[in-house]
Amino acid sequence: MSMSIQFDTLDYAKKLETAGVPVAQAEVQAKMLADVLGKSVAFPGDLVALERNIEVKIDKVEVRLTNRLEKFELKVDGQINHLKWMSGTAIALSMAILVKLLLLH
Repeated sequence: MSMSIQFDTLDYAKKLETAGVPVAQAEVQAKMLADVLGKSVAFPGDLVALERNIEVKIDKVEVRLTNRLEKFELKVDGQINHLKWMSGTAIALSMAILVKLLLLH
């Protein structure tokens, strides 16, 4: 977004001349300062556009992270269920062996 900055180069050059700066040098300094200010100053519209861009990028990252987290949760749930079945089977087999050993004595 390009906006012009409120900078009066003629007034600035005249003030430099009054201070003793040669006319040509004062004009060049005024033009250069105007160029620098025009390129380095952020305007409210620039900041609003930047904020929107950042919000969009944050939203995209949030969606990606949410999707990854959901996939991870599903994977962990599956692994926990698998462990539950394995533990249940191991406990059942251990109980069967214990019962068998107790019945033999």
